[in-house]
Amino acid sequence: MRELCRVSTDPQSADFPEAKQFLKSRNRTTAKKKSAEPRPPREELTRHFVSSWPGKGQTAAAMARMIQAHWCCESRHWQRDACWREDKCLLRHPNAACALALMRASLQSLVRWAGRQSLPAVFEDVAHDLSLGLGWLKSRHLAR
Repeated sequence: MRELCRVSTDPQSADFPEAKQFLKSRNRTTAKKKSAEPRPPREELTRHFVSSWPGKGQTAAAMARMIQAHWCCESRHWQRDACWREDKCLLRHPNAACALALMRASLQSLVRWAGRQSLPAVFEDVAHDLSLGLGWLKSRHLAR
């Protein structure tokens, strides 16, 4: 179950420039599948957001979809940052930074296509056998 609460504000009264509304998203989930690990039967997660979108004309459902889309993109970025420290990259030339980000995303996709889930384990395997990545490319008919 998802709930979204919104409060409109003006940038002058908020500590955030351009803030037009504050949002609180609360998700409640119930574990339906039994697993080996003990898990609480109900979980509740609350997130708070600051938005520059005006509150008028936006339904709660539209705002919930925007939040979900944002976190979908952010979770992919988090994976790249956790493995490759993308946020600490010192490249300042936009084209070079974009090219490196594209290579990171491509490598992440290649790892998933190869059926692997753990990037640290992949890094360790590739360190022992540098041709492993080329083998994955050939097996997926990506390189000819």
